[in-house]
Amino acid sequence: MPTLKNLLLLFLIFLTINNYAQAPPNVILIMTDDQGYGDLGYHGNPQIKTPNLDRLAAESIRFTNFYVSPVCAPTRSSLMTGRYNIRTGVFDTYCGGAMMAPDEVTMAEVFRDAGYATGQFGKWHLGDNYPSRPIDQGFGTAVWHQSGGMAQVGDVPNWHRRDSAYFDPILWHNDRLYQSKGYCTDVFIDEAIHFIRENRDRPFLAYIAFNAPHTPLQVPQSYYDIYKDMKVDPAWFEERGLYTHEISEAHQEAARGVFAMVTNIDDNIKKLLDSLEEMKLADNTILIFMTDNGPQQYRYVGGYRGTKGMVREGGIHVPFYLKMPKGMAKVKQVTEPAAHIDLLPTLTRLCGVNLPDGLQLDGRDLSAYLQNENAPGLHRPLFFEWQRSYPELYRNMAVIKDGYKLMGFTSRDAEIGDFELYHLETDPYEANNIVQEQATKAGELKREMENWYADIMSSPHIRNLPRIIIGSPQENPSHLNRNDARGIQIIWAQPDVYVSWDVTVAQAGDYRMRVKFTEPFPTAGQCIFRIGHQNFTLDNDATDTDELVFDRIPLEAGDFTIDGWYATRGQGVLTPFAIEIERL
Repeated sequence: MPTLKNLLLLFLIFLTINNYAQAPPNVILIMTDDQGYGDLGYHGNPQIKTPNLDRLAAESIRFTNFYVSPVCAPTRSSLMTGRYNIRTGVFDTYCGGAMMAPDEVTMAEVFRDAGYATGQFGKWHLGDNYPSRPIDQGFGTAVWHQSGGMAQVGDVPNWHRRDSAYFDPILWHNDRLYQSKGYCTDVFIDEAIHFIRENRDRPFLAYIAFNAPHTPLQVPQSYYDIYKDMKVDPAWFEERGLYTHEISEAHQEAARGVFAMVTNIDDNIKKLLDSLEEMKLADNTILIFMTDNGPQQYRYVGGYRGTKGMVREGGIHVPFYLKMPKGMAKVKQVTEPAAHIDLLPTLTRLCGVNLPDGLQLDGRDLSAYLQNENAPGLHRPLFFEWQRSYPELYRNMAVIKDGYKLMGFTSRDAEIGDFELYHLETDPYEANNIVQEQATKAGELKREMENWYADIMSSPHIRNLPRIIIGSPQENPSHLNRNDARGIQIIWAQPDVYVSWDVTVAQAGDYRMRVKFTEPFPTAGQCIFRIGHQNFTLDNDATDTDELVFDRIPLEAGDFTIDGWYATRGQGVLTPFAIEIERL
């Protein structure tokens, strides 16, 4: 006859098993940068070596018609919010177009509020200052680099070594700079595994956004050597009815570098999967692999036309693998068109996490498609656009609905015959433009495009773009860079291009402003800065420096624009590259 002690022990074991069975699943979301649909062995590329990603694809639910934005920051904002990027204030990848409005509700905030540990590792690209950093947007742990890529103009800590920035990069750990050791992709996966290990006893959301294989194509020599003699042969793909571009020697060399970087990613995926098995977390973890847009360079794109930046399939149709915990899915493939905006509503449903009341999402919950391959179609339109500025109606814009895709590469006064229409179910490679034969269908989709454009352009966050907050306890000093600077839409590293920053001064008081230029001053001169209606002038006689310091300048609280210039003696005007501004 069991004793009371034994009964209590059995009851505790039952509770433990029951609680384990009901434990919410962990979520790992992996996204690579500029890896196209064709940069995987699983998608028919005969030259790239991706055995671990191929295995992950075979073990996952594969979304065969998954879409993202044509470029990276818009994809990331939609991924985080479940909303079209324009609604979030994100319209481009730089020139102030890649700052997400701070009052957008993010995936990290939703999961954090549900008790999940939240971590972000790698590329953020939704704002480099408070209140738009990953730690301001719901991530409790963040190991990240600034701007759209390492050694780009916004990544000031690594700008000075653009030929080697992927090795031992200077990164941000939450709000502090630190010197990492190793190749960037290895660093990010190791940091993510450390986060997972630290939070293995509670549910976690880990967002791993590799900056690879984005340019610059820097990779350990051992990986490059795998592909050093490789040559992409367009004829191989054409013989199989797969479209590919004319590939110059420069693009051949880029393919070698990209394939090497992807193979390094593949090895790190194995390291992550092995760690999940070792920690006994694999059976209760949702794992997603996807990419943020199509390839930047010409190479095999799975037969699709177009590359990054274009709304053709090659620019927006990406891999999407969803590996589910045991028993949580009943299908192996989903053909229903899906997109980045669908992840937030789908993941919250799968994890039993509540969305805030009144949240206006563009995405849909796709969980029904994981249980029933015959689930009814959504019959909803999906929209895509990108300009090197604000959206312009019909210009590099597309809508997909009920198997049809209408694309505009034209102007506001275009006629229907100026568009391209494809039936993707029978013509997935966009080879046969049927706009003349199906003018009525094209007209219907054109009206859908017009209505959507009017809707997103009325969004408050595109009409009143986010501002950087300076002088706040959450970030002091603030580091203003050219990625988040506003001006004409060609701002990069030019020494004399006009730049400005829209800021909110959180507290009135004295500030120190350290201004960095792209090169040492060629002559003595004057540096003049305007902050709102205040002017500050500093005389300079030194020509062996690229930096000046304005000390103890009084600023009022409020919304202002910061701009300035250095007037040389007879050799033109220089404009600032970066500014550090600190409340004293």
